[in-house]
Amino acid sequence: MFFKSFKNVRLHLGAVRKAALFGALVVIFTAPHLFAAEQTHPIHEDSEHYHRNNIGFFFGNTYEDSHHGSENGFTVGFNYERRLSKLLGIGGFYEYAGGDFDKWSIGVLLFFHPYKAWRFQLAPGLEHRESDDEFLFRIGAAYDFQLSERWAIVPEANVDFVDGEEALYLALH
Repeated sequence: MFFKSFKNVRLHLGAVRKAALFGALVVIFTAPHLFAAEQTHPIHEDSEHYHRNNIGFFFGNTYEDSHHGSENGFTVGFNYERRLSKLLGIGGFYEYAGGDFDKWSIGVLLFFHPYKAWRFQLAPGLEHRESDDEFLFRIGAAYDFQLSERWAIVPEANVDFVDGEEALYLALH
């Protein structure tokens, strides 16, 4: 059963609302500064341009097949990337996975941009579930489909390694 009781539904919705509110506050307070900084760097038609600051809000699904059985849950969160060069970026992520999981994850991301819109990432982090904190290591890949100068749709696939188990996470930014 997706939600075991109405109380759990309210707890999950409350957590999702908190994550969405936190993400909205981050955008409200950082977006004007980031966009102003981007305006100071004009686009050169003869070079491959990239934005130095990227904020992504995402939703998706996390799936884990473990010795406890399979678990599935809707996942929401946000990430940030500061491009250090054409090849490298650094940032972080914060996400909540509901359903069977009820867990929070946070981590520091290292991005690699080897070719055009492809992005690969590595991230050490923490996963918090049922009052336990576990070390997490994430690897992932994504592809940026540019809709306009400032907007993109980004499908992403990640694998989290936590306490000897793996969880597959598929998302859309």
